[in-house]
Amino acid sequence: MISSLLRLKRKILFAVFLKISLHKVRVWALKRIGFKIGEQVYVGEGITILVQLRAPKMNVEIGDRVSFGPNVTIVASSHPNSSRLKKITGYNRGAVTIGDDSWIGAGAIILPGITIGKGCIVGAGSVVTRNVPDYTVVVGNPARVLKKIEGELD
Repeated sequence: MISSLLRLKRKILFAVFLKISLHKVRVWALKRIGFKIGEQVYVGEGITILVQLRAPKMNVEIGDRVSFGPNVTIVASSHPNSSRLKKITGYNRGAVTIGDDSWIGAGAIILPGITIGKGCIVGAGSVVTRNVPDYTVVVGNPARVLKKIEGELD
């Protein structure tokens, strides 16, 4: 019984991979497990999303037309392993929201509780520790404002 289910699962996955590009499979899988993801989202290889699985709903929201480069990490929940460290640092968690028309560069890390506004660009390898206003380019570790993008994106 189990082996026949595994074979069926493999056949289905193989069929999906043949007909749909891999980033669409990633988006589909993220939606199926409960993330709120907008339309025309591109998810690069190696994306990692860390959440508190016991939460009543997933705490990551991604707007329309958002692109993720490879190896992006979104951390919506993290905590130290030892109780001694927990007393000092607390339990760090919070929803991560990424606005419409944003681009997250390769290897960027977005920490808990962060909102990235509409039309933002997060440079490759950046570590986002603070909210990013609409139409802003941020780079570095920690991410700092490089410039504001003039006007709305078409």
